[in-house]
Amino acid sequence: MSEFLTDNIDTLRATPLTQQAGWRITFRSPHAGLCHQLYVNGALADWTDTPAGRSFSLDGDYAPAVLAVAAVDPDDRREDFAALLPAEASQPDWVLDVQVIREPIHRPGDRAQVIADGTVLSDAPLWPAWMPRWAFGENAFGLGGLGGFGYDGYGAAGMTGLFGVGLFGFDVDAVSLPVSLAEEGTHVLTVRTLATDGQIADGDDITIAATPPPAPVECLSVAGYDPATDTLTLRIESE
Repeated sequence: MSEFLTDNIDTLRATPLTQQAGWRITFRSPHAGLCHQLYVNGALADWTDTPAGRSFSLDGDYAPAVLAVAAVDPDDRREDFAALLPAEASQPDWVLDVQVIREPIHRPGDRAQVIADGTVLSDAPLWPAWMPRWAFGENAFGLGGLGGFGYDGYGAAGMTGLFGVGLFGFDVDAVSLPVSLAEEGTHVLTVRTLATDGQIADGDDITIAATPPPAPVECLSVAGYDPATDTLTLRIESE
């Protein structure tokens, strides 16, 4: 990588899209000849395909987020350089990426969830139907039991997964469950797996202290004026 610049990039604006849920992010940058990347809460979210681009599209409804724009070499525009972001642009304390290990015991249709106070904050399939499996007897071409220790690891995650944390020391991958907390305070999160046969298993609770910014102002109006003290009182209504 030859360049990763965040200096002198300013005038960052988020404008709601009119035809769909999401935002158009615009910015100003003096870095000619470089493409730009958008980082949301410390993770790469979008990039420009040409050095002339000065906008991004961000899907989804409102949620508090920290945005950062970086200029990079065009050949590196798809590379995630989150580790190089300044501290103020890294993942904030109200955002959490919960990792649940995907294991061969999980079946297509099983799901993982993050729950707080009975509300599901994040939900994802543990083993999507389109993803090849490598459990007992489910190896390529049906060669069950021919893997190491009689375990079919032909399609295991390998070095791209979590090293050695799976059954028999296999490398495994994980399901990502992103959580964004909108209310300030201490939250207790429960990681839950739900099997297709109705079985439910809860993991250890996660306690996180969150300090998100307030919700955007929906309405600002005058509540009163005291001419004696020259005091204007405003009423602020948030979403």
